[in-house]
Amino acid sequence: MRESGILETFGQTNKTKWIAMPRTLTLIFIGVLICLLTTGVVFAREMIQGEQCTVESDEVITGTYFTFCQILTIDGQVDGNIMGIALRTIVSGDIRGNVYLAGLEFDLSGTVHGDLHYTGITLDINVPNTQSPARPIRGQLVFATLSSYLGNAVIMPGQVTGVGYQLMIDAKVYDEINYWGSALVINNAVNSDVYATVGNPESDASDLEPLLLPLDIQEELISPGLLVTTSGTVSGDLVYIGPALAEISGTVEGMVEYTAATPVILPNLPEEGSFNIFLNQFAREIMVLLTVGLIGLTLAPTAFQTPISNLRWRPVPSFVIGMLMFIVSFPIALILLLITMIISLVLLLLQLDGVLIVVASFLVLVDVGIIGGFYFTAIFVARAVFALGLGRFIVRTTIGHNGSHRMNLISLIIGVVVISMLAALPAVGFLFNASALFMGLGAITNVVLEWLQSIRDNTYQNVRSPRVENRAPLPPRFVPKADDTQLSELPAPSQYLLPPPSNSLGLKDLPEGFDPDFFFTDD
Repeated sequence: MRESGILETFGQTNKTKWIAMPRTLTLIFIGVLICLLTTGVVFAREMIQGEQCTVESDEVITGTYFTFCQILTIDGQVDGNIMGIALRTIVSGDIRGNVYLAGLEFDLSGTVHGDLHYTGITLDINVPNTQSPARPIRGQLVFATLSSYLGNAVIMPGQVTGVGYQLMIDAKVYDEINYWGSALVINNAVNSDVYATVGNPESDASDLEPLLLPLDIQEELISPGLLVTTSGTVSGDLVYIGPALAEISGTVEGMVEYTAATPVILPNLPEEGSFNIFLNQFAREIMVLLTVGLIGLTLAPTAFQTPISNLRWRPVPSFVIGMLMFIVSFPIALILLLITMIISLVLLLLQLDGVLIVVASFLVLVDVGIIGGFYFTAIFVARAVFALGLGRFIVRTTIGHNGSHRMNLISLIIGVVVISMLAALPAVGFLFNASALFMGLGAITNVVLEWLQSIRDNTYQNVRSPRVENRAPLPPRFVPKADDTQLSELPAPSQYLLPPPSNSLGLKDLPEGFDPDFFFTDD
């Protein structure tokens, strides 16, 4: 059942409530920022990193737990906060503080006594069906994910604030819901207001699912729009923005306020002026990629061409690694900025104005250098490397590539033209651009990792085999051949034992009549 009409005019009360919504979000943001700034300053005690990071069921961690892991598993207890990055996080234990994590997947079946802040691809909050309804999150939930799910055995006592593609709520929520995305499904009771921005129900979400395959993530994406099922109830007001009316089969006890949003229409070639847009985009891509490629081949030809072997022999791993690096770069950049803010805040509280200026300036320069250098490499250098590799492949399969500088220039020009033409296509050009970025960035990352591994191996060998100075060289070893005629001419072994001189080895003071030659004579 759909709403009977579109409410285009609002009373003064409705306008006031709609305007108060951004103020509430601003207060939430300020509160979250204060939590971030204060927690890391006082309780920073433990840091773990690696492929597998596990807190065993009988283990208790005291203090803030900093993590930089591929797979983080928490079966035990953490008496503090958890902060950091983990590609896949599984929490079935007990966390007595707040959680600030970024990654790809987060599965929560344990308990977080504080707030949960998460940025990633999927977020799944659920408890086993054998248990009674539980509160896995005692505080509020703040997230930015592609897909988020709150299970039917979950009770959310705090506020839910999020950004993403879809949010499916089977849990019972006692506080306010604020969501900006494409799809929102309410399948249980919400004892407060709901504010949402959703997409067009007539659009299709199946095009996004293939993008998750390289990440080994299987997630079913639903159609956009706002849906309140027959078992869903909203005790407060329902305020939403979207290109179409919501489908409300349940109950909304408060007011329903709808604002129509103009759907975004992507340009296509038949539209007037679209061909000029294509040409401008094509020319801009050529100039940027060709400039970066020429600089790379001129200043550092070896380093610029080294990643091409990874593109040729390991294209799929390069794509996956590049995508992961680009996704993880956002939380890393935020962490760097957060560290700068924390240190600056501590110096400000200590009233060290002179030190604050120097340290803050240095940290800002470091952050700008690291973040700017990474994104310059990812956006420009990585695509230029991929263009050179693509052009070299085309040249090798057509006219042959002899490895000369001239052939490298020809390969670069051909690859840049192809990439620029594909990237300038309307609606789908960004997919080709992103693919070139991910593959080039992954190939560069592989080269950097191999270089770091070689440095580590050389350092290990130097530590294991230290160099000994002033060591006398060993005499050459004489190994006679089996048919050497000199074997028969070698003297008997006893002839090598020459008697020492009588005045050496302390023999000159021996008693009269003692003959040392007695011990060196032959029988």
